[in-house]
Amino acid sequence: MLLNIFSNKKYNTILRYAIFAIVFTIALIFCIFQWQDLVKVFSAIIEILEPVIWSAVLAFMMNPIMKSVEKFLARFVFKKKARPKVSRVIGICVASIVLIAAIAAIILTIIPEIISNIPGIYDGFTNEFIPAVSKWISKTLADNPSLATIINNELNDIYSSLQSLLTSLVPQLTNLLSSVFDFANSVKNFIFGFILAIYFLFSKNQLQAQAKKLIVAIFKEDVYSKIFAITTNTNNALLNFIYGKIIDSFIIGCICCAGLLILRMPYVMLISIIIGVTNIIPVFGPFIGAIPCSILVLIADPSKTIWFIIFIFVLQQFDGNILGPKILGNKIGLSSFWVLFAILVFGSMFGIVGMIIGVPIFAVIYDLIRAIVNTRLNNKNMPVDHSYYTMPGIDIGKVKDEPVVSEPEAIAIDEKKTK
Repeated sequence: MLLNIFSNKKYNTILRYAIFAIVFTIALIFCIFQWQDLVKVFSAIIEILEPVIWSAVLAFMMNPIMKSVEKFLARFVFKKKARPKVSRVIGICVASIVLIAAIAAIILTIIPEIISNIPGIYDGFTNEFIPAVSKWISKTLADNPSLATIINNELNDIYSSLQSLLTSLVPQLTNLLSSVFDFANSVKNFIFGFILAIYFLFSKNQLQAQAKKLIVAIFKEDVYSKIFAITTNTNNALLNFIYGKIIDSFIIGCICCAGLLILRMPYVMLISIIIGVTNIIPVFGPFIGAIPCSILVLIADPSKTIWFIIFIFVLQQFDGNILGPKILGNKIGLSSFWVLFAILVFGSMFGIVGMIIGVPIFAVIYDLIRAIVNTRLNNKNMPVDHSYYTMPGIDIGKVKDEPVVSEPEAIAIDEKKTK
């Protein structure tokens, strides 16, 4: 074994722990003082690997569809003679068609709805909202001359800001052009990722065999068996969470549409789409979607804004307490604290995408850490149940099966034994 310098195993173990502690400390100090450089390196690596990341995500989403098609063909079409290659090709084609159709449906639903509502939003803003605000300001200023002076100064500041904005228009256009190029690059990476995902699915069995072979070669039997069990469980949990969240958001979008029609709200389809799509983001999604939608309702019909906010609040309470738990259950197994933690951390690193994928990814990390901790506790003959560790620290470490008693009770028991 590595680092067997001393003849005594105890000294070798101490040496390994010491080296690990030194390396960990150096790495931690480097991360603290060179954090910006690490972020740049990490961002560069992510940018290079973006097509591969896209391919992994798309292959993960397409794999259940492909497997369902293969099972259907094996059961009803190729009953007499199995044709795995033909079934794989048909399964990949069906999964690709479903994915492309879903993306096309989202694009063809959202973009025309936005374009068709732009004139209405502009008319409502210029013909209703601005006149109403101007009327209110005029009425207020007539009774408050000092407030009129303040508002006039603010308007002058806004005018100066607009002039500065026009002056800096050229740099803004440059930034816009850069954003267009970034979007084009993302589209290119998505296309390459989709093509690579098809190759992933074609070579799925071979890649799985290679990964298992590598894991078996590196780890002991008890370790790699646990790794296989954990990966299987997390794969099922992630799929259930992702597809369950999509179904949940679709139902919420439909309920929102029906509710807005009953309440005769403006921009029914546009608002329903925004609420449904942003609902995919755990916890913060409803708030992210409700803010721009409230502004749209405020511009179109200010008198209905409060009713809209109340309706969205009731809808999200229904989703969070009734519909969501019914569909998703407790597939992820994270407490509310860790859900918020995952959303905040991954959201700060990857934006909106990070807020969506943060919870399932952190759930995988959490399961791995939990499995390692439970294994080490079992090796030490210690309980894995959380309730055991809620007792005072001085009592931890007693034998598993030995009941924990207070000091007076222990004295009484000793006295009875003596008698």
